[in-house]
Amino acid sequence: MKAAHPTHDDLAALITAINELLPSAGMSYDDLELDAVAYETGISEEVIRALLHGRPVPDEQLNLPFAERLAFLLKTRLAPDGKPYSKAFIADALGISRAMVFALFKGDREAGRAVAAELEEFFRVDPGFLSTSGRRALARALRPIYATLSMVSDLREKRVSHLAMRSSVGVPDIRLAGQLQEAVHAVLNPAEPDPEADAAERELRELTDQVRALAPNSRSHVLRNIRKFLGQQ
Repeated sequence: MKAAHPTHDDLAALITAINELLPSAGMSYDDLELDAVAYETGISEEVIRALLHGRPVPDEQLNLPFAERLAFLLKTRLAPDGKPYSKAFIADALGISRAMVFALFKGDREAGRAVAAELEEFFRVDPGFLSTSGRRALARALRPIYATLSMVSDLREKRVSHLAMRSSVGVPDIRLAGQLQEAVHAVLNPAEPDPEADAAERELRELTDQVRALAPNSRSHVLRNIRKFLGQQ
């Protein structure tokens, strides 16, 4: 029996659903690309694995202080030359004092909403990265994994081949995963056929076959009349 669909920010229900889907999807935690979840949230892979295993996690490991989140971005979102941005460069890019940037990284000052939003935009992360609770951030990152596991489970039931978990997290554009899931959903849940449309389609195919079977002269005559008729519509 498939797990109930978890609500948007219910991390506990989401973890329960993922654990229930893993066996039917033929996967393990190693297939979930948890390194990509850690990259997206700033929460360590060890903490994510502990939560998936149902082990308690100290709040300070799940809800990192602002300065630690900022340090994580500096380490993981590198400049075009592959090196961390200098704090002076960040200050100049944001138009704030270098002293303030240094204080933010040291945890000596609190960032207002505007500065936090500018930092998130600078490092190209989702709005709220520096302020969203760890539980909400992790739930948001795990939802595509839950959706893909659900799809894979359905596909396995229909004897369709295994899908890679890279389609759910860690891709440049997460919308691609959504589009894939929508396409798979359309295959697994086809629209109910329209009997009248099917009958008309069959009749059209039969007429086409009959026209093709005519002798060339007769076929040309029929096609001219069809074009003439269509031209009058």
